[in-house]
Amino acid sequence: MRRAPVLDSIAQGLLELQKISPTQWLLRTLGAVMTVLALVLIVGITALFSHFGIVLLTLTVALGILLQVRRPDSDLGLLAPAAIVIALLAAGESSMLQAAGVGLLLMLAHSAFALAATIPVHGQFDSGAWRLAAAGLLPVLVLSAVAGVLVVALSTVQLGAWMMVIGVLAAIGLFVAVLPGQG
Repeated sequence: MRRAPVLDSIAQGLLELQKISPTQWLLRTLGAVMTVLALVLIVGITALFSHFGIVLLTLTVALGILLQVRRPDSDLGLLAPAAIVIALLAAGESSMLQAAGVGLLLMLAHSAFALAATIPVHGQFDSGAWRLAAAGLLPVLVLSAVAGVLVVALSTVQLGAWMMVIGVLAAIGLFVAVLPGQG
């Protein structure tokens, strides 16, 4: 007798999935695949379940992806990228190329989920909308490439502790420029 409400709620959830457009499924799947590839780039495909720490990382990323696919505009979607970045930092001996690859994959995943969050669940993209989305992503990719080249070029330069003040001021300026204004 008690199974009927549980089955009804599961059936209702499955019916809700039918309302999601193919464009939404494409964007959500693209974001999920890019996130999984970023994880695989860090730990390797064969080591996803090698020991407890990696299993915990894999499950955390899987939970984050599941939450993000379910609701692309949820703040809980930051769980998977945060876990991946922490894993990259904890890996120790990571090359610049590996870190750049993880960053690019996470940026593409974020772009796909952000685009999925901006259109209605039942919305479709025509070719003009795809071109507009690509035109919006192009400057981000170019700026990311320029920033990556600057990081690599400046990675060998030794700077003094006074640069911390300039870095903090630059971060504050970036937040002021990026965050939405009043009114």
